[in-house]
Amino acid sequence: MLAVSSSTEHFRGVLCRHCSKPVRVPGIVLRKDNECQGQHDASDSHFHLISKVFVVRCRSCEREGIYTMNQILDCTATHPAAHGNHEQAVL
Repeated sequence: MLAVSSSTEHFRGVLCRHCSKPVRVPGIVLRKDNECQGQHDASDSHFHLISKVFVVRCRSCEREGIYTMNQILDCTATHPAAHGNHEQAVL
């Protein structure tokens, strides 16, 4: 019997509103979050146009949710290692 190990992945994400599983936040949203966190001039019109909400789809439950920038957090997901023998799915 082969020993099965798992890999742990760390990423920025939100918790799904529907199933509570971590959902990775797209890079464009993370860049906007970094701009919001950075120093900015109060008269800078570009800063005022940054949306503070975004929509992402959960890969676990396939449902979409609307989230705010302040809901982004550090997430950890554990993925089981792939098995050497692939079994055919029964339909």
